Amino acid sequence: MDCRQWLDIKQYEFLMNWFMRQQRQLGLADLDEPYSYDGYSQYDQIFQQLIKAAEIAFIERFGEPVPPIVYTNLFHLAELELAGKRAKLKAPKTLQ
Repeated sequence: MDCRQWLDIKQYEFLMNWFMRQQRQLGLADLDEPYSYDGYSQYDQIFQQLIKAAEIAFIERFGEPVPPIVYTNLFHLAELELAGKRAKLKAPKTLQ
């Protein structure tokens, strides 16, 4: 999902950098457990914690909320970016 419909470039970069920094500090990529997505794994707990903290940081910085899917999407994009597996986004045709 492309979040650019809800975020301008400064907001997008803020969240990406924020998630990348937090994931590095918490060692998310170093967790030695499967991703259970059941709410009980350490990964799930860190995910929930970071999503809530990101919402607060974003509102403090920009004064407005965005849809929750934006936080989830950018959390996972930051994981891919840190792993070096992020696909390159193509610019919309209006910018080409």
